[in-house]
Amino acid sequence: MRCLRTIKKIKYFFLLLMILLLFGSTGIFAKDEGSVYDGASLLTDQEISSLNEKITTLQQASGWNIYAVTTDHAEGKSARAYADDFFDAHSPEQEDGVALLIDMDNREIYISTCGEAIRYLTDTRVDAILDDAYGYVSEGDYAGCLNAMVDGVSAYYERGINKGQYNYDTQTGKVSVYRSLTPAEILVAVLLALAVGGIFFGVTVGKYRLKFGTWQYPFRDYGEVNLRVRDDRFVNKFVTHRRIPRQTSGGGSGGGGSRSSTHRSSSGRSHGGSGRKF
Repeated sequence: MRCLRTIKKIKYFFLLLMILLLFGSTGIFAKDEGSVYDGASLLTDQEISSLNEKITTLQQASGWNIYAVTTDHAEGKSARAYADDFFDAHSPEQEDGVALLIDMDNREIYISTCGEAIRYLTDTRVDAILDDAYGYVSEGDYAGCLNAMVDGVSAYYERGINKGQYNYDTQTGKVSVYRSLTPAEILVAVLLALAVGGIFFGVTVGKYRLKFGTWQYPFRDYGEVNLRVRDDRFVNKFVTHRRIPRQTSGGGSGGGGSRSSTHRSSSGRSHGGSGRKF
């Protein structure tokens, strides 16, 4: 009887162990929840939950993928490379978003932007966010640091893209200017087009129809069509490249500055962002 009881206890033990392993593998007991990946174990469960709620709200408003990440092992990468690769690995199909990193290995906080987020988070805006976040991380308040970064991203998203914003690829020198029209500008353009079209129509009618009189211009008698053969030959081609000098900071937290410096990650994606050592 004792032998049978012992066997049953062993069976129950292994059954319980299998359940724990199964749940653990699905992340139920993992500390990485939602958009927060606390690899360095810097956050409490309550801090993770609160941060997740804030990120979820911002994700729903922006449509971006947003990750708050901590690590104490950067796999031999720089903070920039780690943040870029983390975003690319966790967001293979969605390019718009940011990865907010506390890198305890390189002792650096980093903001990696991708897609549409590059337009919103210019160099000056990223620096302003890092300024706010640095005060927290330097005092060991890691939850405060990540919250400050999320708040900064949210604030600049609500402000919209800066007028004259452009992306500057630091590796190739290529410039991509953001162009958009406001509803007021579109309305003015339509009204101007209608006005010019109306004037042209009126002048043409007045000239050839004598202001809608009965007389008609005899275009068949006076009209003439000349067709000429034109031969275009390509002679030469000249291409001029101009490298734009690096922009100095000066917008501060007010949201000024229109340049977003970009680079390519290991996956080939274009990323923006910057970091700050602590």
